[in-house]
Amino acid sequence: MTIESSFSAATTAWQSSGNFIQIDEHRVFIHRCGVGESILFIHGFPTSCFDWRNTVACLANSFDCIAFDQIGYGLSDKPEAWGYSLFQQADVVEALLKKLGVTAVHLVSHDVGTSVHAELLARKKEGRLSFDVRSSTFLNGSILKGMATLTSTQKTLENPATLDEGKRIAAGFASGYVEHLKRYMGNAEAVSAEDAQVMTELLVHKNGNLRIPNIYSYVRERYLHTDRWVGAIQAEGARVQFLWGDADPIANIAMGRALHALVPTAQYSELPEIGHFVPIEVPETVAAHVRRFVTECTTARDLPRALNSHA
Repeated sequence: MTIESSFSAATTAWQSSGNFIQIDEHRVFIHRCGVGESILFIHGFPTSCFDWRNTVACLANSFDCIAFDQIGYGLSDKPEAWGYSLFQQADVVEALLKKLGVTAVHLVSHDVGTSVHAELLARKKEGRLSFDVRSSTFLNGSILKGMATLTSTQKTLENPATLDEGKRIAAGFASGYVEHLKRYMGNAEAVSAEDAQVMTELLVHKNGNLRIPNIYSYVRERYLHTDRWVGAIQAEGARVQFLWGDADPIANIAMGRALHALVPTAQYSELPEIGHFVPIEVPETVAAHVRRFVTECTTARDLPRALNSHA
């Protein structure tokens, strides 16, 4: 595995903690550790699976934890000639798990990852998903895109008339990148100077900052496929939990509550004074909720089997 000579020691250590899987013509970075039932973590925009490292560390003593960089993010390939559709990203998830020989997972997602997650559930509902989803945990993400409070940068990237300006912003995004993200956190102190360096290096790796306008084209799909994806989440019912930071200025608390109203059988928890980047801000809290919910769902699944075996 080739390490970029420009990487800091911390980023080099992060890359060394994982490996690459070839999916069609692209390399996908995965960070995997632990044993037990498999949990797949799907990160958000514009970060990487580095967001999940501390949550994974808390859970790896009990579970097979798989975090990966979506195409266009982190250490994975960032092709110029690719559509960056959420449907394509869902295809990558299916191919990745097939390569790993994983046939059943608990899904945990954040931000744009929640839409990839929902598309996987839509395929499950249609009976064509290539693996089983045993539970679903959604962290702050604009699933109900029409309710989101957009930032000025998001507005610029969403509007074709201002896309050239968006490209200029993206080109210079490495400067002050993490400080920009901190504006949307309730617990920005969770990001150390070393973390910020790694996050910045992962962004600019393979010109990732230049791909931001390409990647952000997924937003239109969120508007177009709301019914498909919300319907898929509703079909999962009690196998869903929402974990929502109540100080998120983007995927606001009203959105979290609206999702819970749409899926009333789901478990729902609000995290006081936590902003948009929940996995970064409170990884131990996320791990505790995931551990409890996965255990509950596993027990509920196994109980009927145990009862039948004694019938």
